[in-house]
Amino acid sequence: MSIRITLSNVEYSRGTFKLAVDTPCTFAAGINYVVGRNGAGKSTALKLLATAVEPEKGSMIFTMLTSEEGAGMHRKQLSVEEARALMGFLPQHFTGYSDMTIERYLTCMAFHKGIPHRLVKAALEKWLMDSKLLELRKRKLRALSGGQLQKVGLIQALINQPRICILDEPFEGLDNQEKTFFKRVIYKLSHHSIIIISTNFPEDMEQGDQKSLFYLDEGKLRMYDEMAEVDSLPII
Repeated sequence: MSIRITLSNVEYSRGTFKLAVDTPCTFAAGINYVVGRNGAGKSTALKLLATAVEPEKGSMIFTMLTSEEGAGMHRKQLSVEEARALMGFLPQHFTGYSDMTIERYLTCMAFHKGIPHRLVKAALEKWLMDSKLLELRKRKLRALSGGQLQKVGLIQALINQPRICILDEPFEGLDNQEKTFFKRVIYKLSHHSIIIISTNFPEDMEQGDQKSLFYLDEGKLRMYDEMAEVDSLPII
């Protein structure tokens, strides 16, 4: 089940800011990095891809390679609702529900994302143990440090192994060990899912196969063929 997101002649405005995709851009399975200076519109672009806001012009199309009797293999266009059902999203400033404990919040998110009830407890315990949050599971989100809250945000975005995973500055506030753990999870997921990551830090980006680079400059999004080109782009 190969999924793609294709943007064509997309425009979106908020106040004096305008996001524009003048040339077609396609996001496919693998890790897709969205980079640019602060204020370039990365968070707005990710909200658009997550269907949190709608384009004012142009098209954003989600398609899935599928096989149907009588039609063979073909690309099926997904509705917004169908695409959302396949998504995990970490916004730039994740808050969750501040009065909930880590355990309750992530349990609710797991149920909401369709994980069978009988599997949730074991899955959640493993996530909390691997991310060093197990001893804090009864703590409310409002009492967490920035790094602890970021880990909760990442878990809720990844817990159902989404086919489209959109992460805005996902490694903010994490130490090197925590970054390594979540990068390993994301890399494994990228073999069959679209991963879209925004970042300002080249050290958080990895070269290799199945990795694509998108650059935002003053609201204009363009795709680059080589990850190595990030070294020549102003992103700080």
